[in-house]
Amino acid sequence: MPGTQSYRHLSWQDFTQLTAPAPPIGELTGDPLARLGISADELSDPSGPIQFLGMSQYLNDARSVVTHMVDDSSEYLPTCLDVLDSYGVKATAFVSTGFRSLMPQLWPRLRQAVADGHEVGSHSRRHPCRNPDTAFSCFRSLTWDEIDGSRKDILEHTHQSYVWSWAYPCGHCANHQFIQRKIARAGYLVGRSYPDELQDRHVVPDLQTYDSNPYAARYTQVVQKSYTKLVPHKGELTLSGLTDVSRMNAKFDEVHAACGIYSFLSHPQMLDFGKNGFYERHLSHVGGRDDIWYVPIGPLYAYRKLAEQTRIQALKTASSSVRFAVFNRLNREVYNGSVTLRFRTSVVPRVLVDGEELSERSVGPLRSWNEQYFRISGQDLLVTLRPNALVQFMPPNPGRQS
Repeated sequence: MPGTQSYRHLSWQDFTQLTAPAPPIGELTGDPLARLGISADELSDPSGPIQFLGMSQYLNDARSVVTHMVDDSSEYLPTCLDVLDSYGVKATAFVSTGFRSLMPQLWPRLRQAVADGHEVGSHSRRHPCRNPDTAFSCFRSLTWDEIDGSRKDILEHTHQSYVWSWAYPCGHCANHQFIQRKIARAGYLVGRSYPDELQDRHVVPDLQTYDSNPYAARYTQVVQKSYTKLVPHKGELTLSGLTDVSRMNAKFDEVHAACGIYSFLSHPQMLDFGKNGFYERHLSHVGGRDDIWYVPIGPLYAYRKLAEQTRIQALKTASSSVRFAVFNRLNREVYNGSVTLRFRTSVVPRVLVDGEELSERSVGPLRSWNEQYFRISGQDLLVTLRPNALVQFMPPNPGRQS
């Protein structure tokens, strides 16, 4: 399908950056404590009335994670997003931004999706899909215009603050390291693959956690019908899907029991919508659970880096309050999510972040990645906040029950 203009030509960047390593994404120089206004003489021994126990594996100490991806600029995408909203499942909508016959109709719905907690990810501009995906064909087809230009299109047409995610068209070129470096140089945190489609290995890659290589990231399984594809020198092939609801649900149950990440992929044009169809029956099984964090794939991979790099430091105080600095070297414009910290305390204090008091959150499905609140979990106090902030614990209000 043609784009809004031609993006076929290689640029000087495609040649000069061919072997250059990707710089760190969103990492700031300088002392993060100094940026918070904290000097060395304010640091304190970590022992005190409120003890920091560690960071939870997932946001709000969720048991497991569900992340969904829907691929392609399709006329069925708005319906798919409507259905996802009805089940509370958050997704990354991977769109090819140069499809002039569809994108003007899709942008308004995608803007609403961003406001509702979904992510818009890049699927290139023109969806180049050449068989076989040799190094030469990948160099020619995945140009800087395709990769970086699609990011710019998304930022221009939505209110999304950043574009974290890329999906390889047809899954091609994900195995080439020079293309992976190119995706990273464009600023993406994750590049999702579609592995070995012509051998039907795309159906259940069976990834149940983060991929060790985020620029060739797999997923758990597809949820979609079989389809045909015309392949040079092979003719029309029928490629498998997965519509067996009991099998799909069993795989989710396996991941959930193991406290893992359940990531599933669909193409909206390969779905049947309706409460009796396989897609909505699976969403009904997966959605609405109190112990799951529902999050798009880009913010999920951003959370992993936040969790790895955020540090906690106790601070001195002259009052009855207790203070901690929560800090890292990451740029909030890129890593705009929250982390969850676990504390042990004998009473439930008032919790302030940068001087603003947090509200208490009850147990329930988690469908955001950047809110701030606290929650009581047994004997522990869970504080969810955006890093590079000061958290302060004040004596509880009179009448507060521990």
